[in-house]
Amino acid sequence: MNITLPPTIPALRRELAQGNLDYATVVTHQREQFQRLGKQLKAVTHYLPVDVNHGFDKNSPLSGVGLAHKDIFDLSGRPPGLGRRQNLGDTTTPTSTASAIKALDQAGALNLGTLTMAEDACAATGQTAHLPTALNPLGEHLAVGGSSSGSAVAVAAGMVYGSLGTDTAGSVRIPAMTCGVMGLKTTHGLISNQGVAPLSASLDSVGALARSVQDLSCLFGAVTQDRPVEADTARLRTAFWLDGVSLDDNIRTVVEPILSGFGSASLDLSAHEHRATTLQQIVMISEIGLHHRKRIFSGQACRQVIDLGTVGLAAPEHWLNEALRIRRRCAQAFIEDAFASADVLVLPLQVASLPGTDEVYTGAKNFEPSKLLALHRYCGWLNYLGLPALALPVGVDGQGLPVSIQLVAKPFHEHHLLALGQKMQQDLLGENGIAPVCHIQE
Repeated sequence: MNITLPPTIPALRRELAQGNLDYATVVTHQREQFQRLGKQLKAVTHYLPVDVNHGFDKNSPLSGVGLAHKDIFDLSGRPPGLGRRQNLGDTTTPTSTASAIKALDQAGALNLGTLTMAEDACAATGQTAHLPTALNPLGEHLAVGGSSSGSAVAVAAGMVYGSLGTDTAGSVRIPAMTCGVMGLKTTHGLISNQGVAPLSASLDSVGALARSVQDLSCLFGAVTQDRPVEADTARLRTAFWLDGVSLDDNIRTVVEPILSGFGSASLDLSAHEHRATTLQQIVMISEIGLHHRKRIFSGQACRQVIDLGTVGLAAPEHWLNEALRIRRRCAQAFIEDAFASADVLVLPLQVASLPGTDEVYTGAKNFEPSKLLALHRYCGWLNYLGLPALALPVGVDGQGLPVSIQLVAKPFHEHHLLALGQKMQQDLLGENGIAPVCHIQE
């Protein structure tokens, strides 16, 4: 079926509402493209049926919009695959769909399928031991970040308009970064985790990926079942932090003028970042150990869960208790300091140029642990503080590969991120602020 779909959700809905596109034709095209590219990119774990004859509903904000989601959400009659071998998956069959997915269904979205992920959502890459590893549409030699790997691949390749994932220590922002798309980590607790398999419940947040901030706004509004609050970008106060330690010179050259250009004042957040990172790691490894204890001891857990969870189980119990006890105090101290004269922070996300599979996939000949750790260098501390963050591609490095930063706001101020993010994308990517659809290049 040879048709060209509009690049954004609002544009698609306008064409459907005006009768310029036929609903059944649009749905069939999206389903066929999803299946074709899903097999090519190894990004899909399960294809779901869709009703091509349902008809366009102008009162449903996502009617006719093709989506697919990380295989971590309950679907009625189908437990999540979690990147595991089938015989190691949970045997309990859910009777209801995860609340976040249900909200999208109620908004009229088409759920085309479930997407690949790192096993148990526990990895900074999408590499899997027992299932095919998704391929990066930017090039097969490039690593796909994790754990919401299939979500980023599907969005970057134009398989879907958007995808839900989860973020515990960067698992939405990292794959968005490696595939050159946008990724929103929401405020901890804003979106219900009902029906979402946990990794570290105190840190897990449902998030979304898309090729435009405009589309992220549509998904965010549907999931929260609230019309996003408009924010006047002219009145948003901004500040930036340019880490003087970790940034590679190739990345610094790209992001420094952008951080200082969009951030009105310079901050030093190093002390906050260092402390929150340490506390986040204590919470994460401890909760991984507690949640996966039986699977760790039975040998059924994946290598990452065993490695992290074993350390967590060996850690003194009072470490976790203390890290959780002082969490609110740490977040409040950060908010009072960083947001005293700013509404949005413009921060680094990417340490170095995007790594190859041979550098960060376990077992590869040129494996470099430092490059693997660099993928989540600037992520986990924001999960501990519970803050919303938006990953944005803002340029390219000397190899022509995307370079990303992140915007951060106070809790429950996602509308500030989406407003400034859309303005930045329009300034940096053109009028519509849309990341281009990527196709694999050898």
